[in-house]
Amino acid sequence: MLKMLDYFFVLRPMLFYPGWSTLLAGYLIVFKNRLYLTPSEWQSIDFDLLILLFVSFALAMGGSFLLNQLADIETDLKNKKLFIISEGHISKRAAIAEVVILLFVSIWLAYKAGMVFLITILLFIAITSYFYNFKPFKFKDRPWWSLWANMAMGFLAFCLGWLAAFQSFSWRLFADALPYLFFNTALYFYTTLPDIEGDRLANKKTLAVKFGLKALIYLAFGFYLVALVSAVMLNDRLALIILVPSLPFFLWTLVRPQVSATIRATKFGILFFAIAVCLKIPFYFILMLSGFYFTRWYFKARFQFDYPNFKGKG
Repeated sequence: MLKMLDYFFVLRPMLFYPGWSTLLAGYLIVFKNRLYLTPSEWQSIDFDLLILLFVSFALAMGGSFLLNQLADIETDLKNKKLFIISEGHISKRAAIAEVVILLFVSIWLAYKAGMVFLITILLFIAITSYFYNFKPFKFKDRPWWSLWANMAMGFLAFCLGWLAAFQSFSWRLFADALPYLFFNTALYFYTTLPDIEGDRLANKKTLAVKFGLKALIYLAFGFYLVALVSAVMLNDRLALIILVPSLPFFLWTLVRPQVSATIRATKFGILFFAIAVCLKIPFYFILMLSGFYFTRWYFKARFQFDYPNFKGKG
């Protein structure tokens, strides 16, 4: 039974939550100045569409994360992480079959949701699955292209929710996305830091390898400040609920420029993002909590591994 769960947890479902939270932030942007929703606002939410997008996006993320692991087996072994694939608990052939099924179903569900969502999901899959991992592009091994790809991932997640709310494109999308785009990018800089040594040994040219710990910490803080300023200028209280509690953790990385501090800032930043969404859609908290404890149980029972946690380590 536990071994069968490998096929689910290899998708890294805890990473679905930042994507889901960003999608929901895009949808809830019309209520950005409210702490919670009124009964009439609650009834206006198209839950059928949101659930369809949730599942389609989760499958796209899972398939992309799995492809990334298949392309990074050597590096993951050196970094002692993501061991379900790198240590052979799932065969490469089975993983490839799983990717094909996940991405096919994701695209089919997006098609059912509507053409604009299909295009957004296809762009997400193209960037995260192909351009990010494979030649001749292989963005993950090109520092600035890797940054662009990760920013695009977060932006497309926001787009899915925003387009579900407004049902048509307008240039306002780009302004509304700014606080979330820059905040997620600040967290992305932090996520590159724990893998510096393994990436260096594998000759990967990441931003962390190229510029080092302190430079990326300052860069992340700069992006955080842009997110904060844009949230104030846009009067986006939803974004401020995320950004203000995150400030002490970002400041602490400046005081103590260590990988452990950046890991903590990332974990709590993701938590505050999810909590801000939960204030408007409370049952998202149940999904988040159940996912956290189910994942902890699995990794403890299957591998005696402490994950996920809020400690200053992965």
